[in-house]
Amino acid sequence: MKAIRLAGAVLTTLLAAACARPAPQLAAASDPDVAAVARLVATLDSCARTGALDVFLSLSADDVVMLAPDQPTVVGKDAVREYYRSLYGTFTIDMRHAPLEIHAVGDLVVSRGDGRGTLTPKAGGQPMSFDNKYVMLFRRQADGSLKVWRVAFNSNVPPAAPPTAPRR
Repeated sequence: MKAIRLAGAVLTTLLAAACARPAPQLAAASDPDVAAVARLVATLDSCARTGALDVFLSLSADDVVMLAPDQPTVVGKDAVREYYRSLYGTFTIDMRHAPLEIHAVGDLVVSRGDGRGTLTPKAGGQPMSFDNKYVMLFRRQADGSLKVWRVAFNSNVPPAAPPTAPRR
């Protein structure tokens, strides 16, 4: 009976110690992580300009998720490939991301910023400007590098008001 009580006490102590570990805290990203995010977003912008889809995908985690405005959630590298294959095939893209803040927690680096540029239809037509905000989560890989893991973005420009019906 003493052995059972002793085992119970040891188990309780171990569980309490495991639960008492502090959760990782959000902190300003390290200088190397800030530099890595700057390089990553600059490379993503370059990929958009040149249509380098394979390079873009090499910077993305296999389980990447993208939350684009007014679109279904894009889950996984294959789905992201199809999304961007269509976008790169339809438009010439000139885009610049500007990280505004970068934080880290555990193996994640979070970047919030703005993305601006133009989409010019390859079939002809006027360039369309965009002014977006974004949140990107980068996950640290086993080799210490960062890859795009989660992305959400939408417009900084409010939608146009719906037309009003003429008064009679």
